[in-house]
Amino acid sequence: MNLRRLMALAVPIALTLAVSEVLAGAPLDALDQPAYMSTKAPKALMLSVLTSGSRLIAAGEHGVIVYSDDQGQHWTQAQSPVSVMLVALTRAAPGHVWAVGHDGAVLASDDNGLHWERRFDGNQANSLMQQQASQQLELARQGHAPDVVTDAENALADVEAALKFGPSRPLLSVWFKNENEGWVVGSYGQIFHTTDAGHKWESISNRLQNKDGLHYNQIVGNGEGELLIAGEAGKIYQSKDWGKSWQTKDTGYQGQLYGVLTIPDASGETLLAYGFAGHAFRSGERNTTWHELTSTTRKNLIGGYTLPGGGVRLIAQDGAVLDSDPAMNQLQLVRAGEGPAVAGVALLQDLGKDKDKNQIQNQGQAGVLALAGIGGVRQIALDSVAGSHP
Repeated sequence: MNLRRLMALAVPIALTLAVSEVLAGAPLDALDQPAYMSTKAPKALMLSVLTSGSRLIAAGEHGVIVYSDDQGQHWTQAQSPVSVMLVALTRAAPGHVWAVGHDGAVLASDDNGLHWERRFDGNQANSLMQQQASQQLELARQGHAPDVVTDAENALADVEAALKFGPSRPLLSVWFKNENEGWVVGSYGQIFHTTDAGHKWESISNRLQNKDGLHYNQIVGNGEGELLIAGEAGKIYQSKDWGKSWQTKDTGYQGQLYGVLTIPDASGETLLAYGFAGHAFRSGERNTTWHELTSTTRKNLIGGYTLPGGGVRLIAQDGAVLDSDPAMNQLQLVRAGEGPAVAGVALLQDLGKDKDKNQIQNQGQAGVLALAGIGGVRQIALDSVAGSHP
């Protein structure tokens, strides 16, 4: 999730941080201030939700993290070491869960969401990006290419300008290959990699073609070497060697893409990207061409998964459910949106299955969706719409 989605949920970032300071009576560093413990925590704004074994975990405003062991009927607040906005969760391996958010916060839990510790933050991110930009400028000067030198000088200037604002750049998504190796991505082209469960990180932003510092909104993987990033300006970034090298896929769309799904097919795979105002795009031959799906919603698309009979199911920001036809040419509304705005989604029939993949894919059509958003996590039943196609 990026800043524009947060604005769409009517939760101004500045207000969120200001409230923390006012409650404390003096300015505090939200990275060092633990989340306030409250019986009302389950009703806070939640921006992400996931299943981890038999547990449901959600995270959101002011660093609040809650969990449920009865499929969302009752919730318990976990102790969180930060009070910044948390925007995304992922499960690395059974019992290992990660969260990322504002001010570059990266939190880890090794006991399935009961206890959390900070493993990275925006201060460290700024330092790594400054080091990398300085090294890139030195290499550029050795090559004596004026245009390359200019780009490197601009990149370093941008990083140094950002340093003046402290750890202000949000991280927006996280994905782990296993309990030790993972990636976090975020605003202004941030991407960091760890191989030791977050104790050490490296910036790998120089491996992607993104000199404009476009936002990275989501990162996912398939467990077989492929990583995909959905980003700003209709860009998809793909790696097939665990992030060592990347290709940029341009959908031709100029808006935000919030997610991407991989759909195996006879030709290898098809990519389905979705995002702002109901826009969704299917890749064509060799993922070099893109076709926009006709859609019956103009709401942001915030999550989705593939259907066993072909096609995809996507969830809109108002909680609406949309199915594509098997050929993925159009999206049709199969359940109208209702209730408060939604920012994250999890399929509850995943509970107890202990899957290693973090994408909600190939899980069938029936079940219950947990929707994270304003007022906490609510559920909608899908049995009534299972099997519905345009």
